[in-house]
Amino acid sequence: MNDMTIYGARGTLPAPGASFIGYGGNTTCLCMEGNDGWLIIDAGTGLSSLNKRLRITPRPPKLAFIFTHFHMDHLIGLPSFEPLYRSQSHITMLADPRRAHGWRDSLRTFIGTPFWPVGLYEANAAMELQDLPVERKSWEWCGINVRWHSVPHPQSCLAFRLESSTQSVVVMTDAEYETNTLDESVVDFCRDADHLCMDAQFTPDEYPAYRGWGHSTWLTATTLAERANVRNLVLIHHAPDRPDFEVRRIQDQARERFRNTTAAPEGMVLRPD
Repeated sequence: MNDMTIYGARGTLPAPGASFIGYGGNTTCLCMEGNDGWLIIDAGTGLSSLNKRLRITPRPPKLAFIFTHFHMDHLIGLPSFEPLYRSQSHITMLADPRRAHGWRDSLRTFIGTPFWPVGLYEANAAMELQDLPVERKSWEWCGINVRWHSVPHPQSCLAFRLESSTQSVVVMTDAEYETNTLDESVVDFCRDADHLCMDAQFTPDEYPAYRGWGHSTWLTATTLAERANVRNLVLIHHAPDRPDFEVRRIQDQARERFRNTTAAPEGMVLRPD
């Protein structure tokens, strides 16, 4: 079925506590199940829930990570990802080779002393670190076609479009657009997708105080959804201090502009309609 599961929908920092139970406090991690492997987008603390899922999976799948960017909230779950330390695991990691700082060096620094006791290349899994083939503009893996689009965010970031035989999903975790800065290239990138998972960290009233931080509002997300004729809008990257009742209020406001809107709860599964 090529379902996609949202294992973490929080932004910037994890959010523990009773006020965040409804939507979850784990940071960004999504996974689409391909024909004989799983494709993971980012490795926030939501990766811990994917760990639990893998423990009860009878036949371990091939695993691949594609990274939107390398800010800490999108990486923090990776050092404790259990398959890294299993010799039977095969893990492929891909990222944008055009980044100003080499992404392999970023991972090597993050997973290693003094921040972690085991270095990335000391782990037991069979690992391949590959550059996204930017010259081809797409990549195929386990029946999933992946395309990408650069989006405005500090130190650069990619949005991904995943297309399988059953559905198309755009994942735009961190992107700072205003309603009047949505150019046709990003609208075309999202065009007719079944699901658009869009950064909606700020409300329109909050945004002026955070201009330049790299995040959008629910109003921008609904505008993009309308212009691109997507079927379903999924709001993600909830602000770390935003409690459940405020996320619900944002969802309600967004639905007045775009009816098929859902503020993503942790564990949400995206399926073909």
